[in-house]
Amino acid sequence: MTSGRTKLPELLAPAGSRKAFLGALKAGADAVYLGGEKFGARAYAENFTQEDIIRSIREAHIFGRKVYLTLNVLTKESELEETVDFAIKLYREGLDGVIVQDLGVLKVLHERCPGLELHASTQLSSSAPESVRFLKELGVRRVVPARELSLEEIRTIKREEPVEVESFIHGAMCYSYSGRCLLSSFLGGRSGNRGRCAGTCRLPYRILDEEGREAGLGKGKEHYPLSMRDLCVLEILPDLIDAGIDSFKIEGRMKSPHYAAGVTALYRKYIDYYLEWDAAGRKKPWKIEAEDMRRLKSLYLRADLSTGYYYKRNGKELLTITKPGYAGTDDGLLEEIEEKYLRETAKRPLLGSAVFRPGEAARITVTAPPLNGSEAAVTAEVTGEIVQTADKRPMQAQEIERRLRKTGDSLFEFDTLEVEVEGNVFLPVASLNALRRDALGALEEKILESTAKPVGTEFVTETAFTGADKQSADVSERKADGTEPDTDRRNPEVWAQVTTAGQFRAALRCGIQNIIVEETPQIMEILTQEERAQCLIALPHVCRTGSRDRVRKLAGMGFRGVMARNPEEIDILRQIRYEGLVVGDGSLYQWNTEARDLLLKDCDKLSLGWELSSRDMIPLMKDAADRQLLQVYGRIPMMVTAGCVKKTAGMCSHREQGFFALEDRKGMRFPVRCICGHCCNVIYNSLPLSLHSFVKKGDPVISEASGWICAFTTESGSETEEILRWYRSGGEDTDAQQVFGEYTTGHYRKSAL
Repeated sequence: MTSGRTKLPELLAPAGSRKAFLGALKAGADAVYLGGEKFGARAYAENFTQEDIIRSIREAHIFGRKVYLTLNVLTKESELEETVDFAIKLYREGLDGVIVQDLGVLKVLHERCPGLELHASTQLSSSAPESVRFLKELGVRRVVPARELSLEEIRTIKREEPVEVESFIHGAMCYSYSGRCLLSSFLGGRSGNRGRCAGTCRLPYRILDEEGREAGLGKGKEHYPLSMRDLCVLEILPDLIDAGIDSFKIEGRMKSPHYAAGVTALYRKYIDYYLEWDAAGRKKPWKIEAEDMRRLKSLYLRADLSTGYYYKRNGKELLTITKPGYAGTDDGLLEEIEEKYLRETAKRPLLGSAVFRPGEAARITVTAPPLNGSEAAVTAEVTGEIVQTADKRPMQAQEIERRLRKTGDSLFEFDTLEVEVEGNVFLPVASLNALRRDALGALEEKILESTAKPVGTEFVTETAFTGADKQSADVSERKADGTEPDTDRRNPEVWAQVTTAGQFRAALRCGIQNIIVEETPQIMEILTQEERAQCLIALPHVCRTGSRDRVRKLAGMGFRGVMARNPEEIDILRQIRYEGLVVGDGSLYQWNTEARDLLLKDCDKLSLGWELSSRDMIPLMKDAADRQLLQVYGRIPMMVTAGCVKKTAGMCSHREQGFFALEDRKGMRFPVRCICGHCCNVIYNSLPLSLHSFVKKGDPVISEASGWICAFTTESGSETEEILRWYRSGGEDTDAQQVFGEYTTGHYRKSAL
């Protein structure tokens, strides 16, 4: 039975350099994604200058291919205007689309350049149709969903909220949901949200049980429980095509041109073979040649491969537990790829005819036939110098043809070229070269005319970018309860975010009015209806299709409010017309005032997040200080994962219990919480953040925030009470050294790179 699908998915290849870009085109990529020298999530790739990108766009369009620009990093207020202007300049040059993480960047690009195709990066970890609906309001046409989604979840997105879907099919995998990993940021100051991930998930860790004993994987050996196998979907390729995925994405902008070209060529082979296999009624089993798999494994891949999460929720089979490094490369294969795809530029075949008659201008007509049958041929005709009458040796048609065929480093070559000569003709070689050059140039411009972007009313460039100076009634003129903001200075109120019953009771003893409870069994079991009405419930860290009903249920359980952690939950709250207090967690990144204003339309208050310095927070506080919360204490969530460390260690009980831990080579222990109800892990920092020293100094951002969040994970009830009392008093009565022990100030002094 055939699929009935009339259009194959786009094959999207990575390019970290010009050589990789040209190799990917020659190997059969339908589109290429690349990054500029700034604003992309691969800061250590060779990357492209603006001139390189413009040149690459023109070259791709000659071959009917597309170029997408990666703007997939979080963007500070000071960077926003430059980022947007960069994208608009390239759009004028024919850029086909941008891949974006930052909500503020999406918002401004949609407003100022509505013709630009916007793709939501996998860094947004979109996990359900609700996030797609949220993003489509910002003009997003394509979503790159979280890599953790199953094929059935992708089908659900396509069915419930139709949108173009771009999914990864090959390359390295992150252990954390993309955009939700702060491990590299807090351990080394290099943020994955800024394109500078240090790959800390590839380091060895020991898994410790609740009692601190090594568990599961065998003592005394190095294990890598966070190191994912590389992805390779060739064996299940028909399933992905049948699911209606619109674009197949190969990971690898940090990898070599040989990888980009070699992997692209193999996937091109099997995507094209799918048509033949499908048309024949799928009578033969889908099979990948053993030699092709060998070649793939010789192209900078890790020793073990998997088909990712498409049919697997989690498990050891997705990890390189004992050997996270790359397998060996095949020098012979690399030389073959060099020769076939990288040594010479691809050429578009042309049809040509030229006429030379004494006393008339030389004339040549060049035609580029359609590339895919759905477009018209493109033709250009030019004339050159007057053809002379030969006094001695006339030029023959064969000689003229030979010279005209020398297309050099242009992007064209003649498939057929007919030369008509009447009489004894002569034309200087330089004139023949000019004739050919003018003809190819004219043809190139004609081809590019069809991909040029209109300039005019669709560019709202005259409107000055105002950033933090913009006045917004939604943001600046009301408090969460709708009243006018206070004019008198006041101390920020202390909020408690608790995980255990002991912490919850401690917060009550301290008289905390704003308590956010995590959805843990021991808390949910003890809360009375009256206590619910006084508390906020923290919604799931990740909301996949299986969690949507639970989110709706939690929102209807009588809590005073909710803490929303992702766009899916914001959209669900919109759908049910939720009337309680909505607090946006730090995972709803607001790195600029455009993102802030967007989120404050749905949230009464926002947490300022974890990777910004106090200097970066200043513009976010302006006109909105009464709606900004700042976490002043607590372990930061380093990773939110679909992978389960407990299951990897063979300890899965499908029942949420206390914290266990990962221990790194330096003996630092990172608490891990299994959230079995939503089948995910949260891995916390080894040390709690504490900004008590800045409280004592009267830091302006600290002082102006509307509230201080103290978040508790592994603390006992007595420790929770002591810390809350210190922050409630502003440290007036107690020596901080006696309260806090070891701690970190995180990025408050210096933001993540």
